[in-house]
Amino acid sequence: MMTKLPLLLLVFLSFNLFASSGVDSLTNLLTSQTGEERALTLQHLSSLTTDSDTAQSFAYFRESISIYKELDDLGSLAKAQYAYGDLLFDAGEYARAIPQYRKAIEQYIQNDSLSSVGEIYNSIGLSYYFLGEFENAIASQIEAMKDFERASSLEDLSRIYINMGMVYNRLGDYSSSIEYYRKAYKTSKITNDINRMGSSCNGLGTAHYNANRLDSAKVYFRKALGYFKQIDNEERMAAAINNMGNVYVDEGDSLQVALSYYQTAYKIYEKEGSLLNQVFVKEGLGCVYGELGNYKKALEILREGLKTAIENKYGYYIIQLYYEDLATVYEKMGEIDRAYSAYKNFKTYLDSMRQEERLFQAAAIEKKYEFTKNEAIISRLNAEKEMTMIQLEKDKAFRNLGVFAILILLVIVTYVSFGNYNRKRVNKVLTEKNIKIESQKNELEQMNASKNKFFSIIAHDLKNPLHSVLGYSFLLSHEYDRFEDKDRRKYAQDIYNSTNNIFRLLQNLLDWSKSQTGRLQYEPIIFELSSLQEKICNLLQPIAEQKNISLKYDVPGNVHVYATPMMIETVLRNIVSNAVKFTPNGGEVFISFRRYERDLCVSVKDTGIGMSEDELEQLFSIDSKIKKKGTNNEDGSGLGLILCKEFIKLNKGKIWAESQPGNGSTFHFTVPLATADN
Repeated sequence: MMTKLPLLLLVFLSFNLFASSGVDSLTNLLTSQTGEERALTLQHLSSLTTDSDTAQSFAYFRESISIYKELDDLGSLAKAQYAYGDLLFDAGEYARAIPQYRKAIEQYIQNDSLSSVGEIYNSIGLSYYFLGEFENAIASQIEAMKDFERASSLEDLSRIYINMGMVYNRLGDYSSSIEYYRKAYKTSKITNDINRMGSSCNGLGTAHYNANRLDSAKVYFRKALGYFKQIDNEERMAAAINNMGNVYVDEGDSLQVALSYYQTAYKIYEKEGSLLNQVFVKEGLGCVYGELGNYKKALEILREGLKTAIENKYGYYIIQLYYEDLATVYEKMGEIDRAYSAYKNFKTYLDSMRQEERLFQAAAIEKKYEFTKNEAIISRLNAEKEMTMIQLEKDKAFRNLGVFAILILLVIVTYVSFGNYNRKRVNKVLTEKNIKIESQKNELEQMNASKNKFFSIIAHDLKNPLHSVLGYSFLLSHEYDRFEDKDRRKYAQDIYNSTNNIFRLLQNLLDWSKSQTGRLQYEPIIFELSSLQEKICNLLQPIAEQKNISLKYDVPGNVHVYATPMMIETVLRNIVSNAVKFTPNGGEVFISFRRYERDLCVSVKDTGIGMSEDELEQLFSIDSKIKKKGTNNEDGSGLGLILCKEFIKLNKGKIWAESQPGNGSTFHFTVPLATADN
């Protein structure tokens, strides 16, 4: 790589010398040129001076546009206005680019030439996107999409769909974002555009990740990685790999996998020499090492990355992330003073970042309207500004002495009070930390109790079905020919029943674990509840028929509730399954709905063995010692009802049971009805 550097430098110097001489010669040509010839020379001059003198470059292009207007050459005028819009766009002058693009569209329409209209609308949409005006961006992209659909241009459509997905993702409308990325993927697949297929999958992964659907995000990031590998685009491969690391970090229980992905992404960025991307990956690496308890390694990486970010002025966003991570690591290490110092820096950079964003927004608004101002108003404002500056200079001389005296007084007062204030502040922080530590200690004790329950469940409830699976599978694998077909079928059925029990237990354990760690989100929608009841009854009907139990229900149609369908389905399935389990052969399970003012009460009544008062009191507790087998000796872990309680609580409802020994049981739970409010 080093041997090529002198050659590249020589080419660069030659280009600049050529550009400089080209500007001089073209400027001399202008003195003798008129009309279209002069306009073309001005545009060439504009391209040569874009980097060295942006204002002059813009001036050249505006003059060429004026020439086309005088010549009444609408075709050339449209092309020039379009090119001027691109020039402004490339310079980051998005608010100034948009009016030029719109003028170009008007000229193309007057000229009955629509070939470039879709491209121009796409450029307008991207300009609005970078200005943060996402609704306008969507409207422009839709116009571009209509134009490309009329032209049946699949390659252009896939590009527009990706842009639409990107805008909706920024708006937080992840459903619409996913819809457009899917369209982009299907269109790119037709044209066999591997690069856009990868970009579409990466966008789908990002949208699912932002919507906290981590499993789906993982699938799409893997697909994106596969496509980028096909075209050997290492930089995009690294982006997909880094995204995979983010997913595994958020899952919380796969930190080693996340670490591996971050390390792989870092090696690629290091090979490519992409220092900025290395800094972002290092922040992820530091977080993971901190979570894994390797504080020394975490501090080493975070300090190194922070130093690089500050030296290269990569912006407040990444710097405040590093300080936040350092504060977290120091706090875990028990170094409260360092944690507090890092936290102060984090707050400082966070506030600076927000201020920078506000200034950017203000600048964008100013640019948007600056060309609609009247020149006379600008001149008047400048004159007023000059008068104000003169007056300020006069006032400054009178204020200096008073300000100097006040500053001396403030320094003295500040020096005296700062020590006392700092002591109070540190004591307050330490007190808050102690309260937090005590709270975390209590929470940890509760988590340890839950963990012990998990171990108990795994030790007792997985043992028997696993023994059955191991025993029967051993016999079938070693003595298969010794058994008759009916024995083999029986063993296979027993293995199926045992693995089915293991699967249901593990599913309940997984759902309960997610609810405890906050990974199972409450996402309510309005849906018709009787459809769930029919689905669950159909699912459990074969099990009920084995015990000759009749499933009856009195459920009115058109009952809409506001809840998370998956959670309510899990609750109803567990309760009906328990009713069948604890009802003797020939019994009955009855499901009914009852409306109240704002809630719907669902009741499941059985003619089973019933429960005592002690059993009812411990029914929904994870610390419960009571565990009963079904009437046909069916196993149960007790986690199903605990999971039901968690889900009903998340969905703003209540759950309880009524029972007497020998007289069956009735389980009730409520969910909010669909109303105008929700």
